[in-house]
Amino acid sequence: MTEVKPLLGVILCDLDSYPVDYVECLTPDAPGISDNPVGFFENPASWQGLPVAYAVARGARVEPLVNGEPEAVEAFWAASEKLAHCPLVITDCGFFFYARKDMRQTANVITSGLDLLPIASVLTNKDIGVLTVSESLATKLLGDHVLSSRMVIAGMEGEPGWATMLTNDHALGNGWDQPMLKEGVASVVKREFGPGGRFENIGVLVLECTLLPEFRREIRKYTSVPILDVASFALNALGAGFDAGADAADGSSAAGAQAASVQ
Repeated sequence: MTEVKPLLGVILCDLDSYPVDYVECLTPDAPGISDNPVGFFENPASWQGLPVAYAVARGARVEPLVNGEPEAVEAFWAASEKLAHCPLVITDCGFFFYARKDMRQTANVITSGLDLLPIASVLTNKDIGVLTVSESLATKLLGDHVLSSRMVIAGMEGEPGWATMLTNDHALGNGWDQPMLKEGVASVVKREFGPGGRFENIGVLVLECTLLPEFRREIRKYTSVPILDVASFALNALGAGFDAGADAADGSSAAGAQAASVQ
């Protein structure tokens, strides 16, 4: 029997470096839609063997997207239609959460890690931490959310390299590298989870920015609270998840290997 491998759909914001509007990458070594390294959603090797279909939301440039402007929201809906054949669709920017505000229904799409906030709310009776690329923009986005009174929001934009992610092209080499981004994550989470930090007393952490899941291992050094993000959700929903399968027979852990490969 041929192994079933579900097709993960990924909606991408409209960056200068994307040469096509739609592409399917059926193997991890397939050419990606950009040259960004493993850990970035647009690199098919980030998805641990899952085939991936990419649709660029043309018109969802970064600045309109993070401000929730109508053309960016409409671009999201157009891209989601191209991925209607996928059992699960995610996006590469947490600010696609703005699409939730117009009340149209998505049959197969998680717009953002922020869609996981209701799960976060049942995991704890404490405050919910939100780590985001921009504190001011996320505060605006979530100001009318039903859980806003329980949220504590901290942003990455003050750390070297991270402000670049709010521009229309964050291709590799445009003022950042992965060690720089990782160092910024370590700086913020160490401060915010430390004594007197804003995350000191939270009960769960939600990652808004889709660049953050690749640094989960770094975040975990500073906290024991549950961490929720859209990439881990997708990998568990469509991939092997907890099931070690045949690997258990030789003493290895597929679950551990999976975690290590994305952290």
